[in-house]
Amino acid sequence: MKRNSGLLWLALLLILSSCLSYEKFSIEVMQPSKLVLPPEIKKIAIVSRNLKYANDTLQNYRVKNHKLVKDKVKLCIESMALETCLDSLSVKLLAQNRFDSIRILPSSTFPEYRVKEIRPAKGEWYQNLADKTGADGIILLDMFSYFYSQSDEFSDAKVVTSNIWSFYASKQQKIIDRFVHIDTLYWDGKDEAGNYKKSLIPEKQAAIPIAAGVIGSNYAKHVLPSWIMVYRDIMTSHDAGFQKAAKLAKDNKWDEASSIWQKGAESRNKQKKTISLYNLALASEMNGDVDRALKLTSQAATASSGVFMSSENEAVRKYSAILYRRKNELNKLSTQYEIP
Repeated sequence: MKRNSGLLWLALLLILSSCLSYEKFSIEVMQPSKLVLPPEIKKIAIVSRNLKYANDTLQNYRVKNHKLVKDKVKLCIESMALETCLDSLSVKLLAQNRFDSIRILPSSTFPEYRVKEIRPAKGEWYQNLADKTGADGIILLDMFSYFYSQSDEFSDAKVVTSNIWSFYASKQQKIIDRFVHIDTLYWDGKDEAGNYKKSLIPEKQAAIPIAAGVIGSNYAKHVLPSWIMVYRDIMTSHDAGFQKAAKLAKDNKWDEASSIWQKGAESRNKQKKTISLYNLALASEMNGDVDRALKLTSQAATASSGVFMSSENEAVRKYSAILYRRKNELNKLSTQYEIP
């Protein structure tokens, strides 16, 4: 009889823990750049070296329904794509008050040149360019390659891009960064309502410049801090109070939601206490206090210790790891230039 009662109690605990759920929401956070620029760099020049790999021979081809086909008409999109790429990079850099001036050199500054390997030029070449432009730093798009494919079967299209960037610092008279990136841009033909429209699938002539613009924007994130979209989870349960708090939080009413969680943090019920502490940590992060958020997740980890709280404990520890990464990012940002 006692054995059966124990099994029923275990089943009840499992049922109660399964009531745990999460409300996902998105926020924008500033991410530090990978490249830390010397503070004396105030004037920037941007130029394409226009290098191509000797074996990059598919420029005038595409994949159509899984078959490689040659363009019926040679498309003159190279210069347009390069200009779009460098323009989008310039726009993103100008969004910050980091540089005094940004100058884009024409895409025709250097003619297309085929090489077996993309290597840096001689030091004199870069310094000569810096002297002519008066730039403290030069951003060079060493190589830009692309390939377009489209499928009627899957009603989609994509562009695979490959690019190599260099950053030359005039004062140091050397390349201080080299960035190699491969990316794929997809179009599924769906509008914001999820309805398919064939007109939303761009042909190659339109798709390549669009992809080039994305390349420029992405490199800007490598050079300077940028805003990115991230996701967080509000922990809740079947409890009416917690459901109300989750709704308030998603409506950005964190103070009102916190008043509910503050009461729950004083509960003797381990699950209620854990949920409340976890969410109070989340509210602290939203208010910009990551240190307090870490203290609260530490308390939540202690409250959720035990055999029957593994799900809650795992969620707390995952969020704690996110907060530690965020704290490191904020420390890096304190040494970089911020978006106004």
